[in-house]
Amino acid sequence: MELTALLFYAAVPVALLATSAGLAHAYNRLRSGYTRIENDRQSYLEVLEASNDALFVVNFVNGRIYQANDMAATMLGYTREQLARLTIFELHPASYLHLSAERIADAWESKGLIYEDIPLLHADGRVIPVESSTKVTSYRGYPAIILFARDITERLELKAKVSAQQAIVHQQNQDLLSSIRYAKRIQQAVLPSGDALQDLILGSFVLHRPKDIVSGDMHWFGERDGRLVLIAADCTGHGVPGALLTLIGASIFQELVHERGLTRPSELLDNARTVLASTLGTDEEESGPQDGMNAAVVSLDREARKLTYAGAFAPLVLVRQGELLEFKGDRMPVGHTSNEVKAFEQVEVELLPGDRIYLFSDGLQDQFGGPNGKRLRSSGLKQWLLETAMLPIDDQYQAISDRFRMWKGREEQVDDVLLIGVEIS
Repeated sequence: MELTALLFYAAVPVALLATSAGLAHAYNRLRSGYTRIENDRQSYLEVLEASNDALFVVNFVNGRIYQANDMAATMLGYTREQLARLTIFELHPASYLHLSAERIADAWESKGLIYEDIPLLHADGRVIPVESSTKVTSYRGYPAIILFARDITERLELKAKVSAQQAIVHQQNQDLLSSIRYAKRIQQAVLPSGDALQDLILGSFVLHRPKDIVSGDMHWFGERDGRLVLIAADCTGHGVPGALLTLIGASIFQELVHERGLTRPSELLDNARTVLASTLGTDEEESGPQDGMNAAVVSLDREARKLTYAGAFAPLVLVRQGELLEFKGDRMPVGHTSNEVKAFEQVEVELLPGDRIYLFSDGLQDQFGGPNGKRLRSSGLKQWLLETAMLPIDDQYQAISDRFRMWKGREEQVDDVLLIGVEIS
């Protein structure tokens, strides 16, 4: 009994010593962890202190500002001590208080947030637009939000200037489009319509697809002394410059046919070249292509079933009983040229009932498309004409129009398109 008691009392100091050692070890671990956390927090705050943005450490519950950096004080016109006596809500305009509380709650829920719909208030009452970003943290054991704020006044001023410039450009574009649309009305008033050609010869069509709103391709026709004059021309360029040339060209042919009484295609091209060159003048220093047009001219005597043709870089195609004949004309433009100027030549063709003649610009054959994205080329266009020539003339117009649309697909139209078709009855 005495031995047992002696052993018990001897063990108590040992147990107390072991417990003391354990508590000391636990205390040292806690102290080390606290020191590490404090050091990490201090290092983190030092990094934040050097930020180029305004920084606020804010109590999540009541919005009290625990800490603000020098940039925040400079931006808002307070001292850091003054900011530490405020809440973040006092730095927002009154009308934004509800939204500010929502943003703080959203930031806490999503562990961070970026927004720029809540400005800050300067000490003198000025409103400063800012881009804000938040991070969730703790500060001395309390839940906290770190708020970064960047002054975006200059950015918004630049954005406003850009928007103003864009509005000016948009208005200028609208004015330009309005002018071009009005120019289209003028062009349509000057150039005859496909319906007008059908009034002269029933079996006919005009397929015209401008690349832009107005076109550099020109079709013109008129009747004089029993002969029908048909002209398909491709003027230099497209869009507005080309459209202006079409108006000049139409007025020239109007004068030559109806006032001077010319109906021979070669004479029409010779005189048109002279008048156009004189009208446009020339720049001796200009090395690029000169303004002018490529044109195919046909004079049709329907009673005698005779056709006379002359061309300036523009062919005539005749389809007869499943066969295609092509007349290429002269390799000279209507307008200025650096080559030797000579008279245009013409050919006469005896026609048969059912013959179909076609005049066109190069817009169809130059169009990219099809399964391989290649040009249609002259051979492809001729194949279309042959394959559709047995259709009624109106149906042929629709068939070629559909084929062009399907061929082009999503490709951009590369040029103005013009095709005139006439059936000899």
